[in-house]
Amino acid sequence: MKRLAVALSLSLVVAACGGGDAAKDPGATGAAAGAKPADTRQPTEEWTPSIRTAAEPSDPCAWIPAADVEAVIGKLAEPPRKEDGCLYTFVLPEAVAAKRQQAKDLQQTLAEKFGKPDPELTAPGSLFAVQQDPRSYAVSVSVDVRGEVVGEQAMDAMAKQMMGIGGNEAQSAPATTKAATDWDDVRRIPYGFMGRVGHVQVNVQAKSPDVPREPMRALAERVRDRIPDLPFAVTNPYQIIQLGNVGDACSLLTKAEVEAVLGPLSVEPYRSSSNWPPLAHGKGFACAYFTPGHHVFVVSPTWSGGDDNFKMEKGIGGLVGLVLPKEQMTVMKGPWDAAQAGMNGALMFLKGEKLLEVHYRTSRATRGDAIKLAATAMQRLAP
Repeated sequence: MKRLAVALSLSLVVAACGGGDAAKDPGATGAAAGAKPADTRQPTEEWTPSIRTAAEPSDPCAWIPAADVEAVIGKLAEPPRKEDGCLYTFVLPEAVAAKRQQAKDLQQTLAEKFGKPDPELTAPGSLFAVQQDPRSYAVSVSVDVRGEVVGEQAMDAMAKQMMGIGGNEAQSAPATTKAATDWDDVRRIPYGFMGRVGHVQVNVQAKSPDVPREPMRALAERVRDRIPDLPFAVTNPYQIIQLGNVGDACSLLTKAEVEAVLGPLSVEPYRSSSNWPPLAHGKGFACAYFTPGHHVFVVSPTWSGGDDNFKMEKGIGGLVGLVLPKEQMTVMKGPWDAAQAGMNGALMFLKGEKLLEVHYRTSRATRGDAIKLAATAMQRLAP
């Protein structure tokens, strides 16, 4: 069912443009941004990560001080409030107010000359109606630390059909030339900006199209740069149950083997959630390797019954073809019986009934790097 849910999520690409609040890991709590990153779990909870972790703020408006927001976009008309992340309403600039008044006057002139306009153009909720409200000069800011890339794959496929419109703008610069905190994925969504670095996505969405776009990117970058560069812990310990003997995922790759490919790790390898692979989980079925800039490479083994999951994923291969580029559909050779690209962006390798999922898109690893490390891990998972 987990696989099917991931597949169906591809039909909801619009939701991916709305940031991470709609489907947050339930029960999120944490200290305000800017505070010393700390593990918020009690020691008595067995799923408490053994490593130092960062915590999401309980108030999404705490990711960045209001003064920093004003420095980028303008003076706030009211205090920030929780709404689709955090909503910041600004004082309407005189130049913008003048243009809105011109549009209103033009609408009135046309109405007097030709009669009432189409109600859809002026009804509540229409663009014209929105711009009559000065409070629409606002943006919402949301942060998602779960590292999902399903929506990106769907948007890449759509971009190819639309001659590059909506594609990942960050792909123009090779990863080797980027700073650790540079964006890995950038989308110019309607009336907004969405960027991801590693497992962290920041979305800034305007309430009206006359909010300038460039300051929205600058605001997203300020938010990004304030997020502690540490793993985040799960707030819900639930994972898909694994039956039979379950081993330690962190036994499949050593720190030295991963560092030889990805570079120095920021923290020791840690157990992570099989449901949200980048998130630390003391009893996690996956293992994560964290490098600077929120980048995380994850191996998630299934020790028995993995062939069923592999077949289920392959059964929806028609959807895979819609969202994955051709290079990801090619055969991957190695010490396994079969391999394929998964709907969630991971690479899947099967040997017997043992399955290895490699989540590499939230790291700076190339697809070739991921296959190389998978080959080493598979020899230990299924000797």
